[in-house]
Amino acid sequence: MKMLGQMFQKSFVRDAHGRSGAWDGAFHGTDLLSSGLVAGTQVATQHGWRNVEALQQGDQVLTFDAGLQPLCRISHSWSFANHGTTPKCHWPLFVPAGVLGNEAAMTLLPEQSVMVESDLGEAMFDDPFVLIPALALEGYKGVERRNPHRPIEVVVLHFETEQLVFANVGALFHCPADHHTTILGLLDETDDAGGYEVLSIAVAQMLVDAMMDEDHLDAEWLRAQPQRQRQEARYAI
Repeated sequence: MKMLGQMFQKSFVRDAHGRSGAWDGAFHGTDLLSSGLVAGTQVATQHGWRNVEALQQGDQVLTFDAGLQPLCRISHSWSFANHGTTPKCHWPLFVPAGVLGNEAAMTLLPEQSVMVESDLGEAMFDDPFVLIPALALEGYKGVERRNPHRPIEVVVLHFETEQLVFANVGALFHCPADHHTTILGLLDETDDAGGYEVLSIAVAQMLVDAMMDEDHLDAEWLRAQPQRQRQEARYAI
């Protein structure tokens, strides 16, 4: 198990817009907004499930590790969308219901970090819960890019410290701390202490590919069961 983990590297996530090694740079140098929660996403709060765009500073949001935490700041933006000319690499991803524990289908921006749970994560990284860029999910269980027909409202939730929030019942999204990344901050390795980690896009895609292979093998095994049962019944006669 440890040898598998040593073959891969996790990179530290600072926030939704100020990068560290979490991303390989495919989106750098552009004005396109590629992380944050899309309007309409439901987030767990002290008053139940609420649309992320309706939240206000001070609202209590349920987090994965710290229970209810107050929102320090909320950023509202619009992603660029020019139907027919937006490069495909910047399209958001459509995620069918159930892929991430989400009760309903949802839309993710490609750089938004999301949590996946798998036995392969345990085998590769000694942790079944792994944060990956949403882009790595393309092709997994029906996840696909979709060309936006109109600008998408994007909301970034900021807490005092980094948090994972529950969305659409079972999905978990990374949300940044309430600070702006600076050049000095990016160079300060001690700032990584206690933060969440996210796989680089290359390693995340390796993990998702392995998960897809595992699902394929499971499906083949299930398809083979009726024939195996018939053979066992024949030999038992």
